[in-house]
Amino acid sequence: MARPVKVFTVTGGDAASLREFSGRVERTNVSPLAFQVPGRVVEILVLDGRRVVKGQLLARLDAEPFELQLRRAEAQYVQLSGDVQRKAVLHSDGILSDGAFEQLTSALVAAGVARDLARRDLRNTQLVAPFDGRVLQRNIETEQTVQAGAPAMNFESLNRADIGIELPQSLVERLPLNASLHAQAWTTDRPEERIELRYRESSVSAGPQGASYRLIFTVASRVPDRLLPGMAVRVRLTAPLPAATPAPASASTANAATAQTTLPFAALAAAPDGTHRVWRVQGPEHRVHAVTVQPREIHDADGTVAVTGALAPGDMIVAAGVNQLKEGDAVRPLGASR
Repeated sequence: MARPVKVFTVTGGDAASLREFSGRVERTNVSPLAFQVPGRVVEILVLDGRRVVKGQLLARLDAEPFELQLRRAEAQYVQLSGDVQRKAVLHSDGILSDGAFEQLTSALVAAGVARDLARRDLRNTQLVAPFDGRVLQRNIETEQTVQAGAPAMNFESLNRADIGIELPQSLVERLPLNASLHAQAWTTDRPEERIELRYRESSVSAGPQGASYRLIFTVASRVPDRLLPGMAVRVRLTAPLPAATPAPASASTANAATAQTTLPFAALAAAPDGTHRVWRVQGPEHRVHAVTVQPREIHDADGTVAVTGALAPGDMIVAAGVNQLKEGDAVRPLGASR
């Protein structure tokens, strides 16, 4: 008697093919922040990973030496300013020569510049966030003496986040690498919260298995707080894939063996020799025949697995109860899912 089984029909690239891949959040706009003056660190107000807003104080140097320097510069400027005012009368009366008066006014200008520089140096004892962002790593500790320009913190902008995925050439050749390529990403702990992505750029690298393409997507809206650089995510592409160019008959077996097919995870069975297989339903009597496959990627979010093997669009695969079957068993398909 034929055993009733749930079946799954293998599909080819259609007008709205969905493909899911592993991705990783990339670092973007990482800038080293540094004090512009040397000094002793007296306070650090942020921790690694902390989000901050533009203008927020991150760390301070000991300001006392710079306050003293500013007071000296201001006193020098006030003194020279008074001298210029007093001797301007002597100059107008012809008692003080032009050269002597010009020398005095030049000294006043130089004193003004020194005062302004002292004010700037005092401001630079404070390290502030240049824009909204996140402190990736602190390179300083309190009581440490730092040099001007030495990286104190690595700082990342929160205005943009990129996500990269690796794809084989066989798939990239069928993807429109432009604005029509849509994608969604999610973290494994929150699969229900989808993050919309837009295509940005791609690059190619050669390897022993052929060319590999890296696609970069940018988060289309506000970057979620939980999305951290280096974090692993799942990415699903939706793109209008044109039909693949028919292969010569001699190449059909090789193409079928290397093309990836996404199946329900429950369709995968372990063979006695340790390999993996699925059961293909064939013929008018609906008998099952084993097809060896190689799992490539498990998609925990939707309970599917990407495999390679001699499968083709239209093949009917047993989707559940596979461990109760043996070669040649007759089955009764309950319904084909896609």
